[in-house]
Amino acid sequence: MATALIPGSDTHPVRLLTQFPSMQPQPTYIVTGSTRGIGRAVAAELANRGFRVIAVGRSIEMLASLGESCGPLLTTVQADLSTNVGIEQVAAGITAETEIDGIVHSAGSLVPLQPYNAIDSDELTEHFRIHVGAPIALFRSVSRNHRIRRMLFIDSYSASTARVGWAAYSIVKAAAQMAARCAAQELAETRTIRAYPGAVNTRIVDAVLASDTETANTFASMRTKGEFSESDEVAKFLVSLLADASDELLCSRDTFDYNNAVDRADVSSMSRDGT
Repeated sequence: MATALIPGSDTHPVRLLTQFPSMQPQPTYIVTGSTRGIGRAVAAELANRGFRVIAVGRSIEMLASLGESCGPLLTTVQADLSTNVGIEQVAAGITAETEIDGIVHSAGSLVPLQPYNAIDSDELTEHFRIHVGAPIALFRSVSRNHRIRRMLFIDSYSASTARVGWAAYSIVKAAAQMAARCAAQELAETRTIRAYPGAVNTRIVDAVLASDTETANTFASMRTKGEFSESDEVAKFLVSLLADASDELLCSRDTFDYNNAVDRADVSSMSRDGT
């Protein structure tokens, strides 16, 4: 597959696999944070279901491996979404005739588990740029020239639950949740979806287990019992929400929770992935 390098900053170039051909309209989705975890699993699930995917991430190597495994339906963009240059690089990789059926905001950073009196405000600001500022900036940049039909935010229980030692993480997640809620209220032409993935076996689990927080023992017990979901399991739920769920279902509740049996049943009933 041909590749092209679009000039960006010296530290954050963007690499694009061949841009989408303009043969016939095909559902197209942007997935940020596609190099690992839930974002990578969602990008792969969308491509496996035959959708076109613009997979955004910072690691060229991990994006390349994703592209190799997903084939020509997936295009990769290497960009740092905490910068204006990175945001514009994503928009520049979308052909004029492409309509965006959905954006999945999965890009994140490993916010340290810190108590309130240990938070570094400068570091916290950088995490805000990624978790809060980047989704806002990406929407504004892409929506200048493209209609965005749906937009999915990965929510977190930590946004509304204070835990000892989790202050920095919860503060960032709470701000991200409010940004998503505002989008849902104000963006009339874009259907905003907030989804809780539940306890997923990602980097944050390893960080908790290595911490001295009160939650570490709880997480250790959960891992022993096999109570953490895998990213690819959650990805099927999120993709069904994004691509299959009716507007009527999406309007019926403010959030969807992978751990909620009713939510999973309702979303599964509309799935068109053949499972």
